[in-house]
Amino acid sequence: MADSSELYKQFGLAIPEPFGSKLALHIGEENNEIRLIIKHHLEKLGFFNIRSSRNGYLALAELKQTPADVVIEGDDLLHLNAYDLLKELSEDVQARRPAFIVISKPLNKSELMLALENGADEVMLRPFVQADLFPKIKRAYENFISTKNPERIYEYAKAKIRENNLEEATSVYTAISTHSDKAARPLVGLARVLILKKKYEEALQFLSKAIERNENYVHAFSLRGEVYTTLKNYEKALDDFKKAVTLSPLNITRYEKAAEFLIQENKIEECLQILTIGIAAGLKHPYIIERTGYCYFVKKEYTKAIHYLKEAVRLEQDNVSFLNSLAICYRDSKELEKAVQTYNVILKKQPDNHLILFNKAIALLVWEKKDDAIKILHRVLKISPEYTKAKEKLQELGVSQLSGAA
Repeated sequence: MADSSELYKQFGLAIPEPFGSKLALHIGEENNEIRLIIKHHLEKLGFFNIRSSRNGYLALAELKQTPADVVIEGDDLLHLNAYDLLKELSEDVQARRPAFIVISKPLNKSELMLALENGADEVMLRPFVQADLFPKIKRAYENFISTKNPERIYEYAKAKIRENNLEEATSVYTAISTHSDKAARPLVGLARVLILKKKYEEALQFLSKAIERNENYVHAFSLRGEVYTTLKNYEKALDDFKKAVTLSPLNITRYEKAAEFLIQENKIEECLQILTIGIAAGLKHPYIIERTGYCYFVKKEYTKAIHYLKEAVRLEQDNVSFLNSLAICYRDSKELEKAVQTYNVILKKQPDNHLILFNKAIALLVWEKKDDAIKILHRVLKISPEYTKAKEKLQELGVSQLSGAA
C-alpha cells in the first residue's frame, strides 16, 4: 500500500505515545531460559512493563486481554508461530495489533524481505545479543507508528467495529480500498461490517473478491466459511474451512473457529474432517484432541471418544472440563466404575463442585447404586440449595429433599 499519510489526516488519528521505556512489552519464546534472558536484558535497558508467554496460543490470549505496545515473538512458537500470531492480532477485531518483532532463524535477503512483507515491523535474527534489542525495539515501534504505515488505520477501523460505529468503520475500509485498489484486506473488513449488519450475501461478494485478489488469504476463507455456515450452505462452508486450515495447518485458532461454527450447527462429521487435518499435521493441542473426542462421543463411537478424551486429559491433567467429558463418556458407554472413578479425581481437586457431584449421582443411579446417589444429591443441595436439577431428581426418586440433608 502506498504512503497512507493522507488517510491519517482524513480520520484524525491521534499522535501515538513517543518511544520510551514506559511502553508495554511482550515476549513470546518457548525456551524458558532464553525468555528470561531477554526479559533480563530488557530490564537492564530500563523496560519494566514486560509480560511473556511460552507459546503463541497463550500469547494471543494474553495480548487480547492486555494489549502491548511492542511484542517480540519467536518464529518457532508452539501452536501459533510469530507469523500466525501477527496475522491473528491484525485480523481479530477484538485484538489490538502492536509493533511486532519476529525472532527468526537466519534468513537470506529474499526471506527477510518476505518476512517484512508479511507484516513484521522488524526481524531479529538468532543468535542475538543485548545490544541488538534496543535498536530493534525502537525501529519496530517507529516503523509501526509511521504515517506511511497503514496498520494504525486498520486498527482504527477495528476500534470503530468494537464501538459498534459501523458506518465509520465502513468509511475507513472504503477509503483504504480506494487508496489501494488491489488490496484484499479492506474488502474483508467491509465484509465483517456487513456480517454484523446481517447482510450475508453482500459480505460473500466482498470475501470472494478478496480471495480473487489474494488466493492465500487465510482469514478470508475462514470468514467465508462462517458465513456459509450461517446460511446453512455446509458444503461450501466445509470447503472454505478446509482451505483455511490447509493454508495455516499449525494455527490452532483456525480450527477453533471452524469447529465452533460446525458444532453449533450439529455438523459433527464435517467438524471431524477439519480436526483430522490438524491431527494429521501433528497439531497435538488439547483443544483439537478434546473436540475430536467430543465429536466421536456425539456419534456414540465411545471407544474412539474415550481414546481422544483420555489423551486430552493427559495433556491437561487439571482440566476439569476434559475430565467431566471423559466421565460422561464412560457413563454413556456403561463403563460406570471408570465414570465414578473419574468424577472422584475431579472431586479431590474440587470437593464442593455441585455440578460434578450431580453428574456423579447420575452415574451412580445408572449403576443402580440408588442409596449412594441419594446421599450425593442431598450433599449437592446442601452446597447449592437452589440447584433445580438435584431437587427434580430427588422428587423423581420419591425422596424428600430434607431427609439425610443434615
